[in-house]
Order: sequence, then C-alpha cells, then structure tokens
Amino acid sequence: MAIRRVTVLGGGNGARAAAADFGIAGHEVVLYELPSFAAGVQEIAEAGAITARGAITGVAPVLVEADVGRAMAGAEALIVVVPTMYQVAYAEVMAPYLRDGMNVVLMPGSLGSLAFVERLRRMGRLPDITVSEIAALPYATRITGPTEVTVFGRRRYAASGVFPAVASERVMPILADLFPGIHAMANVLEAGLNNPNPTLHCLGVLMSASRIEYSHGDFYYYEEGMTPHVCQAIEAIDAERLAIGAALGVEVMSLVDTYPTMGYGPRGDTLWSVIRGVSALNGIKGPTEINSRYLTEDVPIGLTIYSQLGRRLGVGVALMESVVALAGALLGRDFVAEGRTLASCGIEGLDRDNLLEYVRTGNR
Repeated sequence: MAIRRVTVLGGGNGARAAAADFGIAGHEVVLYELPSFAAGVQEIAEAGAITARGAITGVAPVLVEADVGRAMAGAEALIVVVPTMYQVAYAEVMAPYLRDGMNVVLMPGSLGSLAFVERLRRMGRLPDITVSEIAALPYATRITGPTEVTVFGRRRYAASGVFPAVASERVMPILADLFPGIHAMANVLEAGLNNPNPTLHCLGVLMSASRIEYSHGDFYYYEEGMTPHVCQAIEAIDAERLAIGAALGVEVMSLVDTYPTMGYGPRGDTLWSVIRGVSALNGIKGPTEINSRYLTEDVPIGLTIYSQLGRRLGVGVALMESVVALAGALLGRDFVAEGRTLASCGIEGLDRDNLLEYVRTGNR
C-alpha cells in the first residue's frame, strides 16, 4: 500500500469517520470545512487528531486547513463527504483551485458526479479531472465527542465508478490504497444507482410519519419503522431501482443483498428477515422529525433523478414518483423543482446509448 495525501472536505459524521479511517491506516490527511461550519472542527484543529471507536479504533493524525486552496493543493484525492444536496455547492467552492490531473471523489454519490461536472461546465471551469463517486457511505457512524467518532459498522468493501470511465485507471489505484479491496464499477451510473438510501429511507418514513411526530424525537427507524409490511413496500420501490439498472445494463445490488454482502447482517429471503439482524443499525435514533434528511435529501437528490432516469428509459417508476409527490405535499415543497434532475446532471435528452457513451468518455 502506498501512503497517500488525501483531503477530506466536510466535517460531519461521514467526513470524520473517513478522515479517521485514512489517518489510522497511515495516510496523510487534511480536513477542510466551510467557514460557516468551521467552528465545529476547531477542537480537532487544536488536538490535531480524531479518535475513532467501534468498528474502527485508533487515533488518527489530522491537519485541519481553513483555506480551501491550501487544503486541496498536492492532494492525490479530494474526497467530498457531505450531504448530497451540498455537492454542487462544493463544486463552486472548489472550482477556482481545480487543476488538470486532480481527482475528486464524492462519498456517497447518487449521480452527484454528473451534477458536479455539469456545474463546473456551466461555470466554464472544467479542467481535465476525474470525478468519482463511492456507491454508498462505507460507515454507519455518529459523532460522539468534539474530536471523537463512533463507527457502529463498516462495509466489507467499497465500490466506485469514475467519470469519465475511460480515466478509471488514473484514480482507482489511489482509491485502492484508501479503501483496500475496493470494487471498480462500470461507470458512475452503476455507482449512483447503488446508493440504497433513497429506496431504503423515503417510503418507510412516509409510512411512519405519524409515529415520528407523536414520538417527539424518541423514534428509532430501523427498530420501530421497519416492520414486516413496511419492509415489503420498501422492497417494491427498490425493485424499480433494480429495473433502472437493468435497463442500463449495469449491476445494481438489492437492499436484501446489500447488508449481507457488505458484512452488516445475515442473508435472508426478505428485507425484514435481513434488517432485523443488522446489529450496526440498532440504537441509532432518528429521524427525530419529518423534516429530516431521510426525506429532504433522499427525495430530491435520490428519488427525483432515479425516477426521471427511469421514465426516460421506459421503466415503470410509479412508486418513486408517488413518494416524491407525497413527500412534497407533507413538507410543502416542490422536490422536482429543487432536486437533482436530468437537466442539472447535463443528460437531458440523451437516449440510453448516448448516455452510456457520455459517462464512458465525458463527451456528449
């Protein structure tokens, strides 16, 4: 394994877990957070380290850099670990400092690589870079102290697609050192569709809406919300995600297979039989309110682009579209207007073959 210089952009649960993971493995880690949130990482800056407990254990040396240009300089991988609705905002922040040969990695993606590239293109600042996306956050994790993160579970391996796919050999060796055993996916469409959160979270939260509100914050989604019939409905919406992948000719892992494959839980014939054996999810509270990322992120960023892509490919996405509409009614928002769309990803009007060629070469 080569020692890599890596910059983690973000300061939340996933960013801290990633920084700790890389640092404990011996890599040189720089952490950058936006000025508006920089106070949250001040104690890490003073300590010069993050302590990880649980599935990842140790003390990771971490340098907190307040200037984004200095944070990015010399990094072999720029790993953006933020809620997916902020990925385009990070494209704008990073744009002045992106140079030919740099490698941006979104974790997770939800087709954010396409939105990231399209935003740079519209700004007239698209150098010769790669933009990869990790299919899903590899950690079940929470911040448990100013300089501490607890990792309840870590995926057995990570998987990534690269945009453009023809440049995969440039970045995958770097990612392999950061994520030993990483699986190279065919393209970013495969990676984006393999983020299970939009089909795992959204419908289940809608079906538990009254319980979440009545509980006044004392709600545990995986223990209370994932009942046998709710799991059955979630499998039905997940089937639409799988059908979109099939239409594109890419491999998409079902929710039923995801947990045992990633080392989180047992194998089973149904989501209910699997999810109740995933110990890493036990004791994770939330969502504590309806207006949470389980809807405000996973609907506009996940189900909106999934459903539009499915409709473009002629795949039935009635459940996805219904959840987008119902979530919007529940929260009084237009998730299609504000969400990740074919247009914002720069793929509106592309048929299947042209879409596949675009993600392969970067040329439309």
